[in-house]
Amino acid sequence: MNRRPLTYACLALAGCLAVAGCEQANIYSEVDYNVTLDPSNTYYAGDPVRFNITGNPENLVFYSGEDGHEYANRNRYEIPEEDVIAMTLELQIQHRSGNAPQALDIYYTNDFAGLNGNDGAADRALVQQMYDDGMPGWTRIEYDDPGVQQDVFLPVTTDIQNCISNLCIAFHWHPSMSDEEHDKIDTYWVNGTLTVEIEGMDVMQYDLETLFGTAVMMDETIDAYHMNSGNGSIRLDTNQDITFAGGRYSEFGHYCEGWLFSTPMGFNSTTPDQGTVVKNMQNYLDSYEYTYSEPGTYQAVFVGRNANYIGSSEEVKTFRVTVLNMPAGSAE
Repeated sequence: MNRRPLTYACLALAGCLAVAGCEQANIYSEVDYNVTLDPSNTYYAGDPVRFNITGNPENLVFYSGEDGHEYANRNRYEIPEEDVIAMTLELQIQHRSGNAPQALDIYYTNDFAGLNGNDGAADRALVQQMYDDGMPGWTRIEYDDPGVQQDVFLPVTTDIQNCISNLCIAFHWHPSMSDEEHDKIDTYWVNGTLTVEIEGMDVMQYDLETLFGTAVMMDETIDAYHMNSGNGSIRLDTNQDITFAGGRYSEFGHYCEGWLFSTPMGFNSTTPDQGTVVKNMQNYLDSYEYTYSEPGTYQAVFVGRNANYIGSSEEVKTFRVTVLNMPAGSAE
């Protein structure tokens, strides 16, 4: 007879606890914390810098201020063009064989979307129209082709800094050919490097072969994308970055006028700088140590954040940390 009141009492208590639990989950508080530099810090390269932390932010992220870890660059996906120091295309060109005084022209542009790659007729028509119109928007790289000089590479260097946001390079292979069997179709070997220098970043270098690309042959008796097929084709499968493989007309029976385009791309894109998560809701933290390996002045930043479905808040703490060389004779 006394069990029913006790049961009701237990149910009532459980209900109160459930409500309290729901209310606890709905609690939201503005982030409130502080970070100070520990007075014991020595600020020498190789020594840890200690930051003391009070308060209890739910999440805390640290940016050291070193390259790749700068708070100011956390949302940066593209380098401003004015930060580009230089962009240089360095080529080595060898005219291996043939009769033409210059059978290879080179162009570059910042304004080309690229070829279709799946519609040979359309790509041929596009390229022919560009050529007939005088290659508008393209800059021709001038060089003096000495003619056939087997085993001698001609260096050609061009500043193409103005194409940092959407570079495309095009080679036009147009050897003179006839039906006479003794005529040799011009062969070229080309190697090269694209070098990009941007303020505050490591120098980037790209081998020429990694930039290409789509070729389109203009002779309609063969497939428009005829490549890597021995003599009579543009090849990316040899020991050279690019081989414009001639030979004798009688070997393959088609004319060898062709174009090779690099994939249009920007070279000023970048990965946003990353911070280090030093605290989340699962751990408590009253200090954090970071070691700078190189001397310099760094802007160290802590970002504290509280957030749930009710709202969010964020506080940023910034420190200027000057790290010196370890004094001579100091023990390591």
